[in-house]
Amino acid sequence: MRWLPAGLVLSLAIAVVGPAVLLADDDPENRSDIIIHGAVDESAIRPLLEAFGHHRPRIAVRYREFNSLALYRHFLEQPDDRPDLMLSPAMHLQLKLVNDGYALRYRSAQTDRLSKRAKWRDELFGYALDPIVIAINTDLLAGDPLPQSRDQLLELIRRKDHLLDEKIGLSDIESTGLGYLAWSYDSQLSRTYERLLEAFGIHHSRLYPNTASMLRALTKGEIFIAYNALGSYTRAWSQRHPWIVPVLPMDYTTVVVRTAFIPKSTRNPAAAQAFLDFLLSEAGQQALAERSSLIPIGTGLDGEDTILQSAHSLLKPIPLGLELLLQTDAAKRQLLFDEWRSAMPHLAK
Repeated sequence: MRWLPAGLVLSLAIAVVGPAVLLADDDPENRSDIIIHGAVDESAIRPLLEAFGHHRPRIAVRYREFNSLALYRHFLEQPDDRPDLMLSPAMHLQLKLVNDGYALRYRSAQTDRLSKRAKWRDELFGYALDPIVIAINTDLLAGDPLPQSRDQLLELIRRKDHLLDEKIGLSDIESTGLGYLAWSYDSQLSRTYERLLEAFGIHHSRLYPNTASMLRALTKGEIFIAYNALGSYTRAWSQRHPWIVPVLPMDYTTVVVRTAFIPKSTRNPAAAQAFLDFLLSEAGQQALAERSSLIPIGTGLDGEDTILQSAHSLLKPIPLGLELLLQTDAAKRQLLFDEWRSAMPHLAK
C-alpha cells in the first residue's frame, strides 16, 4: 500500500481555497478533506481526482493505494484508520463489508441513474467495469495465431512446451482478493479449468501480486503469458507496448464491477457523498472514459466502451448480489487453495 505522491495531494489541497490560500484570515471551516482507500492504480485514479478537484475545489482528497485483499484487511484491522470512501474491484470483499453493516446508505439523483444490477441496497455502487483477460507477449508466437479461447491457449502452451517453463504469470490467489475472485469463477465456468491448472503447474508458473507487476514482467520478457489480468490496465499498457496484446477469451470473459461505498465511520459524509456523486455523474464517467484507463459503467452493465462492444467473446459479468458471499466462505476458499497447491507444488512457501 502507498499514498498518492505528495505532489498531487498538495496540488489538490492548494486548490481547496485557490488564491486565498495565502491569506492569514482564511477560514478553515470552508474546507473539507476526505480520505479514499482503493485498489486502483495511481495512474488510473489520478485523472478522476484531478477532475474532481476542478469540480469541487474546496474539497481536498488524499488517496491511499492497497492491493484488494490488503485493503479489506486494513479496513477490519485498523478501525481508527478507516477512510471516507472505499474503492475496489474485489466485489466479494466489498459486499462482505457492506453486508456486515459497515456502509452508509445513500441515495441521490446520481445513484438512481445506475441500473439495479450495478448497485446493492443503496450502499454499494458500481462505477467501472473490467474484463478479465489473457495478456500475451507476441514475441512468443513466432508466426502462430493469437489464441482466442482457453482451448487455444492450452494448444499454444502444448506447442511451445518447455519454452514456457517459468514463463506464465498468474495472480497470487492467496494474497490478492481479485485474483481469488477471478480464479474462483474460472473453477465454476471453465470446462478447461482442470487442464489449465495442470498446465500451469507443469510449466512452473510464477505468481504476481497484481496486474501491473505481471505486465511489467511481460514487457521485459520474464514471462510470455499473463493469465487473468485486468483488461483496463492491459489495454492501456498495450497502447504503449504494442507487442503486449490483451485477449478476451471467446469461450467466456469474466467481467468484474469496480465498486465504491461510504463507510459509516466517515468523518465527512457530505464530502464523501459529493465525491461519490461526481464519480457516478456524466462528468465523472467522462473523466474515466477520456483520461483514465478505467472503463466507465455508464448507467448499467452494458457499457459503452470499445473493449467491450467489439468483443466477440461471451461476456460474463459477475452478479453484484448476495451470491458473492459464497466467495468469502472459509471452507470454499480452502478447497480452492488446496487444489491450487496440489497442482503447483513448486509454489510451496
